[in-house]
Amino acid sequence: MYFTVDHLTRYEYSVPVTLGEQLLRFCPRKRPGQEVGQFRLEITPTPDSCTEDRDPWGNPLHRARFSGDTSVLAIQVHMEARTRPDPSADCSAPSPMPLDYRGEAAELAPFLEPLEQPDRLAPFVDPLMGEAGTDSCRYLRRLNEAVHGFYHSGIRLEGGPRSPAETVQRQEGVCRDLAVLFIAGCRHFGIPARFASGYQKGDGRRDRRFLHAWAEACLPGQGWIGFDPTHGSLVGEDHLLVAAAPRSQATTPVEGGYTYHGPEVTSTLITDVRIEAG
Repeated sequence: MYFTVDHLTRYEYSVPVTLGEQLLRFCPRKRPGQEVGQFRLEITPTPDSCTEDRDPWGNPLHRARFSGDTSVLAIQVHMEARTRPDPSADCSAPSPMPLDYRGEAAELAPFLEPLEQPDRLAPFVDPLMGEAGTDSCRYLRRLNEAVHGFYHSGIRLEGGPRSPAETVQRQEGVCRDLAVLFIAGCRHFGIPARFASGYQKGDGRRDRRFLHAWAEACLPGQGWIGFDPTHGSLVGEDHLLVAAAPRSQATTPVEGGYTYHGPEVTSTLITDVRIEAG
């Protein structure tokens, strides 16, 4: 599948501010089944420097540094990428628990940190593992289906993901809430999992588009496999991965601050995402 994405992020400040270093995560990751073609980044105001780097989780990023004051920070991104089915991203063969990661255990430790108190999550996930009979692949598929049952078609633009327990209590959530609940359900049974952010083809029914969130679980000998609880499916060529990390905060497209002098400052965020995929 060939993706063309145009993504505008624009911050408008009520008074001039001095921008600190901004970490920009917009460039898709290189991984099996995903090739990045054109990538163009335009920043207003023009930064003093903009260097390419990677964060601790292997995500591409740009470090933009500024001087002087501004009332606007605008990031315009154009990218083209091709995705293909990844034969290794399969979750059909039985894989009994507990899983053995051998020499990878230390590296995967950050992806096992609990996201919820066990007693608050157990009533939701324990019956799913009971149905799976300690088969990790069957459990992951069942977990994906169960979390998909909480899918809420509305839009919540502000705020981070809700806690897993709150999503279960509400029995509804947007994509980032469902991804975090899925991750918590993985880690509850010792399956490493991470938060993934990027773009999804969509069904053509929405004019406004946004970044999409899903989850990835790591299985011995197979690596990271994507699960999209919003759609109740495995992640395939209709997803374009940009960033993945143990927690959602580390996949934020724009990370940075500002300073100002004088009256209190307010900011307005404007986004416009256009995706063509086929």
